[in-house]
Amino acid sequence: PLNNSFPSETVNETAQTLTISNPSLKPRLAENWDAALEYYFEPVGSVSLGWFHKTIRDYSVSGILSGTVASGADNGYNGEYAGFSRLTSANAGTAYVQGWELSYQQQFTSLPGLLKGLSGTFNYTMIQTHGDFGSTSSITGKEVVGFIPKAANAMLSWRYQKFSTRLLYNWTSDYIVEYAPATIGRNRWRAAFDTLNVGVAYQVRPTAQLTLDVSNILNAYQEIYRGFRNQPATINYNFVTINIGVNGRF
Repeated sequence: PLNNSFPSETVNETAQTLTISNPSLKPRLAENWDAALEYYFEPVGSVSLGWFHKTIRDYSVSGILSGTVASGADNGYNGEYAGFSRLTSANAGTAYVQGWELSYQQQFTSLPGLLKGLSGTFNYTMIQTHGDFGSTSSITGKEVVGFIPKAANAMLSWRYQKFSTRLLYNWTSDYIVEYAPATIGRNRWRAAFDTLNVGVAYQVRPTAQLTLDVSNILNAYQEIYRGFRNQPATINYNFVTINIGVNGRF
């Protein structure tokens, strides 16, 4: 991550931790294998199934315990933070990522009347992860930060002459955002989250379009929890967002 490219430190007085950056991190190197099977059908549609496998070496992990801050004026922190746990990021071995992706899209041009302007898309992704991270034991996907085990998107759109509209749904499963190797029960997770967005557009002229977008119409909130769902740490309320705009091409 870019925040490790320069020296920095973050103090948590409550948890008595000192998190320092690691500018010496090596870049991640990945070996990828991909395969896909696609089928096209009338009228104007396709369905595909894809498989992928990635081997990521020198995988970087944050929250690695690197010792305890010593006491004394020459402890490297002007005598402060004595006894605090020192956390950092490190290249911690190899991560393996494997998954499947299902995708479907179609324009319903065979429907009668105004319905022939309908079209729809759907995709679903499932990922499994594990890694040794330089140790003799294997860490499962429940402890590999940065990957979402399951995600889905669906969109239904409709177009008629100068008018168009779309309905977009997105869902992600629970996934880990911070791994705490010293205390597994304190891992930070983002709870499953789904959003529904609506967009409307009107083509005033070939070079100008009016748009209206309403995001998160279900007023869903994002929850971060520690270890278990009954231990919430942070709740973020995004509320409903309305954007009105004009798009032009010159």
